[in-house]
Amino acid sequence: MKPTATPPARRRFDRRAAIVAVAAATAAAAPIALPPLAAAAVTGFAALGFAGLCCRTAVRLRRLRRDVAAGERTALLLHRLARAAAHDPGTVRRIRRVAEALAGGFPVSAADEARAVARSGGAHISERLALVRSIAEWQRADRQSPPPAGRAGFDIVVVSHFGLPGGTTSANEAEIKVWRDHGLKVGLLHHPVYDWEPNAPVHPRIQALVDGGAVSLIDREAAVECDLALVRLPIVMMKPLERRPEISARRTAVLVNQTPYQYYGDTGPRRPAWDVATVARNVEQWLGRPHWYAGGPRVLAALHEHHAAEIAGLDLDPEPWNEVIEVADWRLDGRREPDGRIRIGRHSRDHELKWPEDRRTLLQCYPERDPFEIHVLGGAEVPSRILDGLPANWTVHEFGAVPARDFLARIDVMSYFIASDGLEAFGRAPLEAMAAGVPVIMDPQFEPTFGPAAVYCGPAEAAAAAERLAADPDAYAAQRSAAWDHLDRHFSARALMERLPLGSASERPRQWTAPGRAGDRRRVPAAADDRG
Repeated sequence: MKPTATPPARRRFDRRAAIVAVAAATAAAAPIALPPLAAAAVTGFAALGFAGLCCRTAVRLRRLRRDVAAGERTALLLHRLARAAAHDPGTVRRIRRVAEALAGGFPVSAADEARAVARSGGAHISERLALVRSIAEWQRADRQSPPPAGRAGFDIVVVSHFGLPGGTTSANEAEIKVWRDHGLKVGLLHHPVYDWEPNAPVHPRIQALVDGGAVSLIDREAAVECDLALVRLPIVMMKPLERRPEISARRTAVLVNQTPYQYYGDTGPRRPAWDVATVARNVEQWLGRPHWYAGGPRVLAALHEHHAAEIAGLDLDPEPWNEVIEVADWRLDGRREPDGRIRIGRHSRDHELKWPEDRRTLLQCYPERDPFEIHVLGGAEVPSRILDGLPANWTVHEFGAVPARDFLARIDVMSYFIASDGLEAFGRAPLEAMAAGVPVIMDPQFEPTFGPAAVYCGPAEAAAAAERLAADPDAYAAQRSAAWDHLDRHFSARALMERLPLGSASERPRQWTAPGRAGDRRRVPAAADDRG
């Protein structure tokens, strides 16, 4: 039977309990086993260590009580509003957002939102005053909480949104595992996007990697130093955390795994996602001047073609930062047993950017005729709207309903086509299919990213390409081998470690520095009010 994993919080408690036990045993044994002066020194050191541990625990408990009290007050207020005969749903949402902003590290924005609610007429005056008082009480308790002592040291600190369900979390998970397995100490700063969900939780797959040793979540009150601070997902820096740790980094890098605009069509970019100048300013003010990496060749090309003036002053690397995947973790034992049917698979978020935008192209890429079956992981509301209902040969699983590797074992090929003017930064799902040994049929726009690892054609040729692969075992096997070889050279752990801009072992930070005050981080740092 597979042992049950111990929760990270329990592991931290066990370690602290062990430290206390060792300190107590040392203090008790010292007078018996050592000369008087040595015994006194050992006992003193044990007492100091015990006192330091107790101090840190007391600070954490005080902050926990502060945040729990604020959450309880807001919950009570929301409950009263919900029971009222007449209430404004918009006001209820704004009050809930106040609580989320406080808990998520955005106290200035929480106070601004609370003042806006207080000035509105969506709730009774007593409720509005109660909300403002709850903010004032949180701030008073916050001022009384001393900053933690000591500075934690890491090889790498990753600043990213660790709560997303898609490719960003998969890429973070894969790289964290590589760094951990290569003996690096990794710190993770969870940075939600304020406009999406200010207090979004950490994804369980990331939380499962946190052990408090090789991989640690960084508290927003902490002070840390590292060899490399890596920002992944630049949109998080459009509005940096207003309560954030003091990070002293020898090197800083920004990984652009999302283009500044969502679409790049013939008429030019549209639907902005983030602003280059705002992100560059906020990163530099907090972490130092960064080196920039494009998250794939297509992102690099888009930056040069559409944002040349904006990136003119940036230190942009000429080579892209490819994602990492361990083929051994994904490789299937063999292909699905042939049964006369051809199962075309598709794995992605159900977003309009991820699908061809017209009926004709959709049915070319995912045909409704025999001998094809279309299997989708990630939902299919977008194609259902385009097609006015899904064909009978479609089988759809919601996002995350089936483990990706299990899904890939059930299909013959993957067909990956997106909106004609969409720009996919990378494409984690096809990378996983290639690693599993499932041939991928793609639009030629992806060839700079994946090279010989995929089969490229237009939508009109996608069905014929799938039929050729399914009918020719040698071609199928050759495509699998070509993909595995390309992934080993460009997307492996070795390739990641060779790219990683770390100093020598002697230059990297120690795991812990001598305890001392880390400075007053209760003030909101510069640029915290940048709305972008």
